[in-house]
Amino acid sequence: MIGVGRRRRSGLGRVLAPSAGRRLDRTADFIGCFAALLGLALSTNATVYQWRHHQMTPRDTWLIGVLLPATACTTAWVLTRVIRVRPARTALAAHTALCLFGVLVAALFWQVTPGQLTPSLAHSAVLGAAAAWSCFTWPVAVADILVTVVIGGTVLTGTDALGTLSWANSAYYGAIGMVATMCWTAVVTTVRMAQWASRESRRSAEELIRSEEALAESNRWDALIHDKVLNALGTAAKAVRPEIEGPARTLARDALDALRRTGDRTHPERFTDQIRAAARGLGLDADVRIEGTPSAVVAESFQRAAAEALTNVARHSGVAAVVVSGAFTAEEGDLIVRDEGRGFDPTMVPENRRGLRGSVLGAMESLGGHADVTSSPGLGTTVTMSWRAPAPWTVRINELGFFRAMVAFFLLALAISLSLGVPCSPYVIDWRIGDAGLAVLVLSVVGAMAWPWLNWWKCTLLASATVTAQIFMLANLNLTMEVGWQEWFIGFSLGVFTPLAWRTRRRRWCLYAALSFPVVTILGALLGGYDPLWLMASRASSFTFPVVMSMAAAWASSSMDSALEVVRASRTRTLDALRRGARAEAVRLEAERRLATIEGAPLSMLERLASGERIDAGVRRECVLLEASTRDLLLAPYVLDEEMKERFRAARERGATIVITGSDNVDAGHTRAAGAFRQACSALAALAVEGARLTCRWHPGSPSGEATVALSAPSGSVRRGLGAPLRLGDLELPEGVETEIIDADDDILVTLRAVEPG
Repeated sequence: MIGVGRRRRSGLGRVLAPSAGRRLDRTADFIGCFAALLGLALSTNATVYQWRHHQMTPRDTWLIGVLLPATACTTAWVLTRVIRVRPARTALAAHTALCLFGVLVAALFWQVTPGQLTPSLAHSAVLGAAAAWSCFTWPVAVADILVTVVIGGTVLTGTDALGTLSWANSAYYGAIGMVATMCWTAVVTTVRMAQWASRESRRSAEELIRSEEALAESNRWDALIHDKVLNALGTAAKAVRPEIEGPARTLARDALDALRRTGDRTHPERFTDQIRAAARGLGLDADVRIEGTPSAVVAESFQRAAAEALTNVARHSGVAAVVVSGAFTAEEGDLIVRDEGRGFDPTMVPENRRGLRGSVLGAMESLGGHADVTSSPGLGTTVTMSWRAPAPWTVRINELGFFRAMVAFFLLALAISLSLGVPCSPYVIDWRIGDAGLAVLVLSVVGAMAWPWLNWWKCTLLASATVTAQIFMLANLNLTMEVGWQEWFIGFSLGVFTPLAWRTRRRRWCLYAALSFPVVTILGALLGGYDPLWLMASRASSFTFPVVMSMAAAWASSSMDSALEVVRASRTRTLDALRRGARAEAVRLEAERRLATIEGAPLSMLERLASGERIDAGVRRECVLLEASTRDLLLAPYVLDEEMKERFRAARERGATIVITGSDNVDAGHTRAAGAFRQACSALAALAVEGARLTCRWHPGSPSGEATVALSAPSGSVRRGLGAPLRLGDLELPEGVETEIIDADDDILVTLRAVEPG
């Protein structure tokens, strides 16, 4: 599931759990340390109890005298590593291995004495197995759990103390251990999948740097046009006195020097030109129709794939005509190479032939895109190449097999816990209280696991109902001195506190589970007439798994969310930066287009000024027109076309004033409106005569979503010699554009708005 990019490990690395990041590793160390400490405390308590009640043989005393200090040493090792904020995985592995060794020693050498139920190190062994996931890979952890369960069940069966409950008791602990292992494996798997996805997105870091540089370069070019070119032309236009000619020539030379230092000024259609050049080089007559321009990395992959597709057309299709169509934006790109040649059956191409399968598909897959080849004998061939920018990544841990296995084992543990209450029925005083408490507990478990949109009052209700039911059920028992499964319902509460801790991501629920221990035992003792201290001491182990599991669930879930948030934020920043980079590339290409335009008449004028040509009235007039047309490129770079530039120049030569604004790009939703806007600007520019003012405003992204074209002129000048007034039909406006024309004497206002389909 997450094997992509994972390096092979050897030796001890195949046994120890792989790292899932500092935060999750720290969480695993903390929970494993808590389990080790709790196991040591319970084992020490059991050892003291059995020794005081003479339930230990000399052999048992000798074994405990060796194993218990060894367990204390490994626990201290783990605790020291955690306190010093150092990795504790090796120490936990040593502790878990020692606990497993203790199970083997108990099976071989433990001697049963009257009244003795389990070895005094049983709690350390069980908790060590349950926490094996914190230090071992999941197969090793599962093996440890299974060995502990099988040997433990065999040992308990030999005591005859639990009878038929021996294997159920071991199976319960085994199921808990499997829950912990599968849950943690799912958490680690999810985070490592996210980390892998984040690393994949970082592969474009070099392209990101280039894109950011392109944006800065584009801004520099805009400043060059505005500060150098327009300044030189504007100064020359105002050089009515000889003393101004010198500064104008100096500014012209500065502008030329700055333009020469801009480097490569390629036409924005270079991607299309490269496709055409590749086709011409292969002797193909290519009809190339491509909208938009891809970023550098995207273009490179599409060029390689398209070149191979064109090569196959030239070699195998039997025709010389090919159609290449495509469209590119910052978020996606599509390119189609189609011919009407002889075609072929793609399924019959041998595996060792690279061609379309290797070069085309390989080039697109390296980009994160894909390619499809559609062909049939006699029907031509179509190669479709597509790329989509990575979408925001979402983690769905519930879809992982490990997580589903965890839920299954969790339900199994609850079922075993519930079944263990059946043999304890003789201890129940009043079945009405027992049945009512059981119903409340089962409903609380179902609510904790399935009640949607848990909030504080739902959680409080479920926790309060669970604790209340446990109090009355504990008081409703005839408890014996020997601790068994008489209070099975206390362990059953892990079905409430653990889901609450996992679903709410709140660590307070492990605290509430711990606080339920004194609350339930003290109040149960007062209601049932027992000694509170005796009841607390004798029933402490029953609260072990609700506390440990809820703590593990809270820490694991919150740590997983934190780790995923870091990965998600990093990935989002990278993707956002890549999108900004793609937009920067488009801006850079637009700046190149402006410079390519400046290389015409404006550049010639700058060279004339720099060479010392006399600035007479004709030159000044030409500079005025060139300054205005160059400024148009800055103020409305995307919507301005050749016809508009010609009409604007002609109108300005007649003495009209023309102002155009609108830096918004022409996206797919405003293509028709942009066409109508261009038509209206050109039509009204043809009407503008001396003294008229034409204002063209292209701002489809504004709140009103309108584009306006307004012509105002002195009385009678617009209509002079034109005859009929301007009509809607004269503009030939396309469908999908809502148009309003106000034609009042010498003022004409055209308002355009794109109409949403449907």
